[in-house]
This record gives sequence, structure tokens and C-alpha cells, in this order.
Amino acid sequence: MTQSDFNSYCHNMLGCDMALLLRAMESSPSSRGYVLGAISEVLLKDSLEGLGYEVIRIVEKPSGGYDAKSDEARGDFYVREKGSKEDNWLVVESKGLKSNSEFRGAKFDSRDKVFRFLQALAFRPRDWKRECYARGLRRYEATKEAWERKNGKGKFPAFRWPKDTPGPITCDLSGLWKDEKELRAYVDSLPGEAFSEQAYRHCRGALAVLETHKPSTRVAPITGIKQAAPLVAEFSVLAVDLYLRTRCHEFAFVDPEAISHSPTSPEHLYQNYTIDVLIPGLKTSPCFIHPWYNNFRECVEATKPSQRKLDPSQIDRR
Repeated sequence: MTQSDFNSYCHNMLGCDMALLLRAMESSPSSRGYVLGAISEVLLKDSLEGLGYEVIRIVEKPSGGYDAKSDEARGDFYVREKGSKEDNWLVVESKGLKSNSEFRGAKFDSRDKVFRFLQALAFRPRDWKRECYARGLRRYEATKEAWERKNGKGKFPAFRWPKDTPGPITCDLSGLWKDEKELRAYVDSLPGEAFSEQAYRHCRGALAVLETHKPSTRVAPITGIKQAAPLVAEFSVLAVDLYLRTRCHEFAFVDPEAISHSPTSPEHLYQNYTIDVLIPGLKTSPCFIHPWYNNFRECVEATKPSQRKLDPSQIDRR
């Protein structure tokens, strides 16, 4: 598309020129987020087709409105191997990163806060996985006990956390600093502006957190628990575009059944998962730890996500 074509598109579809469109996007974070999301979906579709998959877009709001959205197709795409005749599809959901992970709630606006956060990830105790799993199990058991007192026994779903990667944070920063003294010296060497919101927004901050963001509210079909997060069974694979923190449209993939669910509602995912943390000058590329993968085919082969039957009423035919 030439610049003339783009200007013509803006005029015919949006009633503006390119300069006005850019002004609107600069003044509206929500519009930028929507456009980035749309770009992610296009690039994900192209990538999956390039890997040899058939990709069909799922309609956002089927005929009849959102209530007509199938519980088996709450994703963006139906995906299966090209040439396959079997009615077995992966439902793939495309999401981006949380844009304000580093500065919302003044998380990392001081050297001490950054030091404590990095310390916890770089110098974990030997049995941290066991302790994390035990904390999650205690929260689950307390919720289950309260739910069963109110609703009766026999229906509350089982606790299914993986013991090797428990909880919502799967990254590992061990080995970047030889000891806490060296970490402290690193944090103290950073300029003051590295702890500002502006620096974090433009990937020039003290760190960059690759954190998912899935705020949709769902009611669990078995327990009736309502949480602001997707259900585990909504889709087969979650694809997360890392652009906001890596400045490259690359994807992280995960099977929702292979990652830790909400400890207080086993039918829900967490709203936020930390895939990795980047450190300027020391760790500039993400490292993918199971159950996260940077290759869709590897994710599918390793975790065997659930497959669904294609529902013609859910196809976007535009």
C-alpha cells in the first residue's frame, strides 16, 4: 500500500487524513492498544500459516451477540495442520503484555524496590518450588473447605499445579549476579531516571517485566466462582505478543492446562503470569521456561493441548 493509498483509506474508512489518525493514536492509549492487538493477530495468523497450519478466524461476537459465543471457542483462531481432514482443532487466543507492569502502584520507582524484586528471582532458596507449591495448595484447600461448607462436598475441582513450575512466575534470574552485594552495586549504578514511568514505558527502565494481561471476567461453570480472569478451558493455546517489552513482534506460547491455575478457583487462570524479566545490558532477550515456548509447534508437541470440534456458527466469515 502506497502513502496515497493509505491516505485514501483513512479518508474513506475513518474520515480523516494520516496526520489526524496519528494525533488520535498518540492521545489515546486505548486506541494504540487496540491497533497493537489487531497487528498481533495478523502476524500470529501469518506465522502459523507459515508453519504449515490451517488458520480460521473466530468471530468476536457471533450472530445473537456475545451470549451466543461458544464456551468451546473463546479464542481468536481455529488451528489445525494443513491438509488434515479430521475435525480436531486447537483454539488459539492472542494477547499482549501488560503495558504498565513496572509502574502501576509504584512497584519499581525506587532502588530498594527494584533490588528486592530482583533479589527474590536471582537468589531463590533451594526449596522455593516446594514452598511456592505448598502456599498455593494452602490457599486452594482453604477455598475448597469454605466452598464445601456452603455447597456440599464432591464437586470442587482438584488442585493441578505443576510441581516443577508452580505459581504465576516462571522466570529465573540466577547467575546474572554472583551475590547480593553485586546485585546491590548494579542497582545503585543505574541513573535515577531508570526508575521513572517514562523510562519503563519506553523500555529504558531498570528492568522490563514480560507479564501477561487477561482481565476478562468469567464465572466458573462447576463452582460458580467469579474471577477477573479467563477459564482454563476457554482455549487450547495462549499466544502472547512480547512487542511492548522486546520491541519485536515475537510470541510466547503456553497450554493453559500446563500452567498453574488460580489457587482460589481451579477453573480459572491467573490474570497475570510473568514469563520473564529483562535486564538492560545484562539480559536483553527472553528465556522461555516450560510450560512457555517461543515456538508454537514445540508447545503443541510437548504439552498436547486440548482439541475442539469446529463450530460453524463461530467462524468469522467477513
